[in-house]
Amino acid sequence: MESDATRKWNVVSHEAFFSQDLIGDALVWANLPKAMAKRFAPCEVTVFCTKGVAELFWCMAFCDRVVEYDPDKPWSAEEAHSFGHFDVVLNTRYDADSAARVEALDHDEACGFENIDIPEAVCKRIYVRYVPLSRWDDFHLRRETSVTDQGAELVRLYDPDYHCEFVELGKTDFVREAPEPSEAPRIVFVLGASDPAKSWGLENYLGVARSIKGRGFRPLFLLGPGERGLVPRVAEAEFEAGVCLPFRKIAGLFDPDYGTACVVGNDTGLMHLACALGAPSVTIIPHGHHFTWFPYGADERARHVCLAPACATPMCVSECGDFATCVGKVSVDQVLAGIEEAMK
Repeated sequence: MESDATRKWNVVSHEAFFSQDLIGDALVWANLPKAMAKRFAPCEVTVFCTKGVAELFWCMAFCDRVVEYDPDKPWSAEEAHSFGHFDVVLNTRYDADSAARVEALDHDEACGFENIDIPEAVCKRIYVRYVPLSRWDDFHLRRETSVTDQGAELVRLYDPDYHCEFVELGKTDFVREAPEPSEAPRIVFVLGASDPAKSWGLENYLGVARSIKGRGFRPLFLLGPGERGLVPRVAEAEFEAGVCLPFRKIAGLFDPDYGTACVVGNDTGLMHLACALGAPSVTIIPHGHHFTWFPYGADERARHVCLAPACATPMCVSECGDFATCVGKVSVDQVLAGIEEAMK
């Protein structure tokens, strides 16, 4: 007969995780549900998210269930009840809709961030633990730690010693689909950007592609829904393009074991994925928040080079914000040198 202690450890916990909408934001905090699942192990993880990132979480092996929802369509009581019981709910979102959904779920406890749309009074009503808005007054936390570790404040509500400077998605963490074999090492270019002002521009990327092709590499351009109009120009330049590929195929193209030597792109979500998967990378970023917003440096798996204008400072966003001009200050030669550095 099992003892009470044995039965306790055989009970599976259930965790709910509310994700941000943008790919990059979802990725830099992808460590949170995994870390909490370990703390509540054995644990099943349900991710609640909007359409844009649902496929991304289905590729993550530590996610047992992904529930896609429309923020404009509140759940009925029956829908909320159908998701079952949760031991803990993590809410990384800042909107009142997510707070209402957390409250509607059947759960033991929840945690999240105090913010303008989820004020202290609401936090005290729906959360057992929460990160107060005043926490961001800490200069070290706000300016000297990565955005990934800032998000880890939620986990530190349970484990004060937990830290995560950047996300790592190992071979067993993320589904990869192997691409067709390539005779020449592949250089993948990521042309998307959530803000067009952060884009380095197609002509610059074509210049790099022409140069590396002459050095024996195989350029490949990844184009998302917002870059469909660039397909004819890429084809005219006689380069390959992967258009609106699923995440499992993108992950395969980023994998060094499948013939990719480097991934080059704008400061965007797919570059976070490339780095998390361990691909050597060069990211072109128009402002001075290199470490905070793009928390990747050299590590034992790969080199991640971040290129910014010489004038960039940590105050760029608040004092200048002219990303379209600043990103153009990075030269083709700098990117070519960055590729060489990343591939060392």
